[in-house]
Amino acid sequence: MKTIFDSILLNRIQFENSSTEVQLDCCIYENGNAYDSQIFVSMSAFNQLLCELSVRGIDLNIDENLDTIVISETEIIYSMDLTNDADKPIFLPYYCFPEQSKLLRA
Repeated sequence: MKTIFDSILLNRIQFENSSTEVQLDCCIYENGNAYDSQIFVSMSAFNQLLCELSVRGIDLNIDENLDTIVISETEIIYSMDLTNDADKPIFLPYYCFPEQSKLLRA
């Protein structure tokens, strides 16, 4: 897939109940190249990304689409697959992500 500008296609959101970070599985389109990667952002950065999506008219409907995986009584993993609706891929411009996250590579 070719993009006009550097952007990130979100594929999955995943986080643990005891963690302060959110894992974003994505495909990064940068300088004409594309590669799969995982980006880890803080919960506050994730909240900013959700606000950015909301401004762009993208509602993830987390209450209905978030899957829960119970590992133990104290360990729960929350996951959301964003590839289910192929007609509406979730792209974000590269500049929407916090600067320190942009340094991570696959």
